[in-house]
Amino acid sequence: MEQMSSMERVLATIQGKETDRVPVCTIPVGVTRSVGRCSFPRFSMDSEVAAESMIMANRLIGDDIILCFTDLSVEAADFGQEIIYPENTTAHPDYSNMKIKTSEDYEHLELFRADQGTRMSTYLDLCGKLVSRVGMEVPVLGFVYGPLGVLGMLRGMENLYLDILEHPEKVKAGLETVTDVLVDFVRMQFDRGVAGVCIDTLPASRSGVSPTIWEAFEGIYAKRIKDEITANGVLNAHHGCGFSPYFKEVKKWLDPSVFSFAEIPEDCADMGAVKEKYGRDAILMGYIPTGLLFTGSPEEVIRESLVQIDTLGREGNFILAPACEFPPNGDLLNARAMVTAAQFYPVWKKHHQAMVRI
Repeated sequence: MEQMSSMERVLATIQGKETDRVPVCTIPVGVTRSVGRCSFPRFSMDSEVAAESMIMANRLIGDDIILCFTDLSVEAADFGQEIIYPENTTAHPDYSNMKIKTSEDYEHLELFRADQGTRMSTYLDLCGKLVSRVGMEVPVLGFVYGPLGVLGMLRGMENLYLDILEHPEKVKAGLETVTDVLVDFVRMQFDRGVAGVCIDTLPASRSGVSPTIWEAFEGIYAKRIKDEITANGVLNAHHGCGFSPYFKEVKKWLDPSVFSFAEIPEDCADMGAVKEKYGRDAILMGYIPTGLLFTGSPEEVIRESLVQIDTLGREGNFILAPACEFPPNGDLLNARAMVTAAQFYPVWKKHHQAMVRI
């Protein structure tokens, strides 16, 4: 029987105290619209629909954290990028009509208040609704896409990476403008009462750019966002879902209290090494493969969850979560299976130890 509420469990984990079980955040985003029976466009653009969908999904799954996130196009849309809103999948930029068409356009990006943007203001409304309705029971974590990722949504990642090599100063001019707006955006999330903010820096991995380039073209800018988060005394979280993520460089610039990750970092050989090197000073959050969550059975998800809890959850500092967003068209039974595994783990561990002694 569970002895703690979600809020108590998460707070105890953050404070390094003993908990009744490992907290779980299944990161159900687009998939929650199936609970509210709404389309992806309505989920992205209607804060009331999104809030009710997320709250209902939280009640069904039993998550300990609600990540307030809809899609990665929020910031780019308000910078003027045309966004396509498919009926049955996640919103994305119109890649045939990018906002930044040439390297000269980086310097033409304009500053604006986050609450004056259509998508950002809707997102801020969503934060406020979630906090006011369930924030005393379940921590609500805000979200911001990193500066380089937002710029990639405006230019296209391939062209952006070429521009970094050929027109670095122009790219940095764009990063300055984007970062100013993102700092304002997270500040307004604090005003809505979120318990923390997660910065997503997808390029900080072998899927993106080299460590040196990431530090020069995102680390130094993302640090301004991190400084705003820590200055407000809320939880500083980081998410990286690229292949072979750069934990060392992210720790240097962002020093997150929570590392949400999809792959073992490049300087670690296995899960045990990740725990030993990074899971003592920070909370590890991960990393059930999204492919397993989409195609696997609940039994398979439970089995993998138990293994990860046993390895990464030793001595605390662990939140069980998917490697990235729960598959938008996945089966919520597999999200519930993760919570079931966390609830069952103490019994499983005792049984496993007894079998070893025999």
